[in-house]
Amino acid sequence: MSGATGGAFQADLAHRLAVARGDQPADLVIKGGRVLSVFTGEFLDADIAVAGEYVAAIGPGYEGKETFDATGLILLPGFIDGHMHLESTKLMVDEFARAALPHGTTTVVIDPHEIANVFGLDGVRALLQAADRIPLDYYVMVSSCVPASQFESNGASIEAEDIAKFLEEEPRAIGVAEMMDFPGVVSGRADALAKIEAAFRRGAGHIDGHAPGLSGRELNAYLAAGVRSDHECTTYQEALEKRRLGMWIMIREGSAARNLEALLPLVQE
Repeated sequence: MSGATGGAFQADLAHRLAVARGDQPADLVIKGGRVLSVFTGEFLDADIAVAGEYVAAIGPGYEGKETFDATGLILLPGFIDGHMHLESTKLMVDEFARAALPHGTTTVVIDPHEIANVFGLDGVRALLQAADRIPLDYYVMVSSCVPASQFESNGASIEAEDIAKFLEEEPRAIGVAEMMDFPGVVSGRADALAKIEAAFRRGAGHIDGHAPGLSGRELNAYLAAGVRSDHECTTYQEALEKRRLGMWIMIREGSAARNLEALLPLVQE
């Protein structure tokens, strides 16, 4: 962190703390609504004091330069879509934001392997650049299987070193996207393990999974590689086995697959 950047950070932080203490007016105070605490499940009668891009405080009696009356409304954090393919929506970043934001989604984590399969990581950089000024936060998982198989006529290929470099250079890259080549991971094939190593070597550490029907010892091997999530479960028993071993289960309910009804008991129980 440079001195100038460090100075700006400290000034913003000092302002945020002063707002939280009540010593300075907030940039914005949202009053009158009921605030959902996602940690306890309670609804709180409280103000929300905003400083810059951050919520500085939640509590009564805050004053701000600007006030928004939320009487009769429930306030809750924005939704995060933890895994999606933006290209599959057939929308660019601005029009997708226009469709998603009104429903409460403020952040998406994209796996742009469709654009990467055609334009490589340069295409992913262009996509993120287009999202710079969009009021929805875009994060990217670096596509791990480009091409998706040896039978594809791909326009680009992504190797382990490409993944490592992208994770190092792009602050919005937060991990390695779904390891669709789960047989390669389970069998310990060198190229698959090199991509996993790239994630941990660059400090990202988060690897999404894609393992339909994987079970037993093969599932244990997949998890032992460091894969953390799966969005391919179609039955309760499959999801339960994976969850018991620590996997985060993503439930799909979209145009390509509808698994909510089958997997909802896992959440309820």
